[in-house]
Amino acid sequence: MCGILGFISWEPVAPRLVAAADRLQSRGEHSTGVATFDGQFFWDHAGLGSASTVFQNYDLTQLRGSIGIAHTRYATTGGGTPERLLRNRQPVGSDRPGLRTCANGDLVNLQSARAGLMKKGYTFQTEVDSKVIQDLLIERMLGQNIYEAKEIDDYVGRLFKAVAGIHSELVGAYSVLTITERGLLAFKDPNGIRPCSIAFREKPNDMFGAKEVAFASESSVFNYFGDYHDIRELEPGEMIFIEKETLKVHKRRFGASKGAFCFFEFVYFARPDSKFKGRVVESARRDLGKVLAEEFASEKKNIDVVLGVPGTGVSAGVAMAQAWHLPFEYGIIKVGSKRSFQESSQEKREKAIDEKFLFIKEFIDGKRVAVVDDSNVRGTTARKLARRLFELGAKEVHLYYFCPPVIGPCFYGIDTPDESKLVAVGRSPEQIREWIGATSVKYISIEGLIRGLGLPKAELCLACVTRNYPTSVKEAQDRVALRNAEQMSCAEWPK
Repeated sequence: MCGILGFISWEPVAPRLVAAADRLQSRGEHSTGVATFDGQFFWDHAGLGSASTVFQNYDLTQLRGSIGIAHTRYATTGGGTPERLLRNRQPVGSDRPGLRTCANGDLVNLQSARAGLMKKGYTFQTEVDSKVIQDLLIERMLGQNIYEAKEIDDYVGRLFKAVAGIHSELVGAYSVLTITERGLLAFKDPNGIRPCSIAFREKPNDMFGAKEVAFASESSVFNYFGDYHDIRELEPGEMIFIEKETLKVHKRRFGASKGAFCFFEFVYFARPDSKFKGRVVESARRDLGKVLAEEFASEKKNIDVVLGVPGTGVSAGVAMAQAWHLPFEYGIIKVGSKRSFQESSQEKREKAIDEKFLFIKEFIDGKRVAVVDDSNVRGTTARKLARRLFELGAKEVHLYYFCPPVIGPCFYGIDTPDESKLVAVGRSPEQIREWIGATSVKYISIEGLIRGLGLPKAELCLACVTRNYPTSVKEAQDRVALRNAEQMSCAEWPK
């Protein structure tokens, strides 16, 4: 669940790339990296932490060029120690041919794809999917004899055939940005599971109509700058190439999939002002709160006050309180921007939860409290919240979630590949409630989720709540074993 950015412009792109990366830090802050191209040389800078940390004392004029990409990383593999995180930072590079690549998502068949490349002589110093994608792209580009192409249209045609070959070979979720020596390439997997949007910006007061083309995981980036237009998502399987010299846009689509967009972007991942499939995330969360109120209308007589877990649960909580004609109180306050799911261990997640919330006792003491939150994946936050609310004097604690029970591992970029860590797996509703320690635990139905999102079920990936996957997950268990072994080795790392 990383963040990716790409800009190709009439002016140096580094300042906007770094500012934009700061807006996508909510998608991952294990590392941040930027790569640019000035027409002759690639320029790179990356480090551990957020964009504000990595670029705090860095001279951005060193990142030369009017083409660039950036990456904010949430490590689903290749993490656990600073050494591993540094080794796996993005963008990844190749000097022959000259490429820089970053990606968001996970490949289900990562291991077999890497093994196939190694048989052809490729070597790997990283564990990230983007390096496998880049090397497959190189292999396909060479197979298309792309460097024999003199005319740009011929080059683009061969490049798109190379990407189509990647689509035929890879299984999983990936949104990818690649700088080539002739422009900027963007493409999405045929199911369009992970997000990526495109937008345009004109050079002010330019009679020749110079235009910048930008890509970002979330449209929130373009809202921040305020001067972009014609913002839209890439379609599933879509390939876009922007020429370096003219900024001409070339487009093609692989296949005709309706897509399987990750619904969890609406529920949890995305910033509230981002927009996917025509829906603003904040309004979707509000509507999911209304559906919760409808599905559990008979329970409102048992509630005195509604609270929302910030930041995702607040708008849903307000909507539920309004529908039930009950008071909503900001009794839980979030401190800072830390997202506990990004921590690399259960111990660190629990500590992050302790540190990120403040509670207002006067809104809780002696009351039957309904707490609205986005999801209950591992149960860590739920357990901590229930315990704290009772300590503060709550008479009853009722937990409501606008995501159904998570019963399926995700192999597409969310770090929940091991079902043994999912609180809803192997437990009855009563066992979940008892383990968490709440008065009651209630989830929106799958039908209610679809109704609240207002989107066709066939266009969404619902695998984590239905176990119906949009791709084969045949190799997924091998990757789970790899990650478990990696975590074990990290636990044994000298302190």
